[in-house]
Amino acid sequence: MTSLDYAWDEPILPPFIMLTVKGAGSSEIVCSMNDLQDSKQLYYENFIYIAATYTFSGLQESSVRPVASNKDAAYAELVLDVSPKTQRVVLKKKEPGKRSQLWRMTGTGMLCHEGSSVPHNPHKPSPQSVDSCMILDIAGLAAVTDNRYEPLMLRKP
Repeated sequence: MTSLDYAWDEPILPPFIMLTVKGAGSSEIVCSMNDLQDSKQLYYENFIYIAATYTFSGLQESSVRPVASNKDAAYAELVLDVSPKTQRVVLKKKEPGKRSQLWRMTGTGMLCHEGSSVPHNPHKPSPQSVDSCMILDIAGLAAVTDNRYEPLMLRKP
């Protein structure tokens, strides 16, 4: 929680303040400074990209072997994307706001894919339950144990 001292611009006017969250869909409320209510809340979605860090900065940990010798890969800005036709999870160039590249963390720690969910009004709390979204998972039944790699995919929780 953040606080900030504030002196009213117009001390003779009623003490109301408008709070706004800017973004893809902004949300705003008007609060009386004489009666702060916990019931008034701002809602916004906090989507994330799952990025291949090396492709944004060109920096790589010393303990990790290079993915490619091509210098272009260092600044390709690759993120996880989901192909709408095949539902395969792939690396693609970041496109700001593209729903197939947006994810959100659920309260239980799962990565829910935004592009697989029905769009909703950003001015209202999300009615989506965790059960109605598709989450990031591995395609195999078990974790990697025998030096094989499993592709990523979307699944129901």
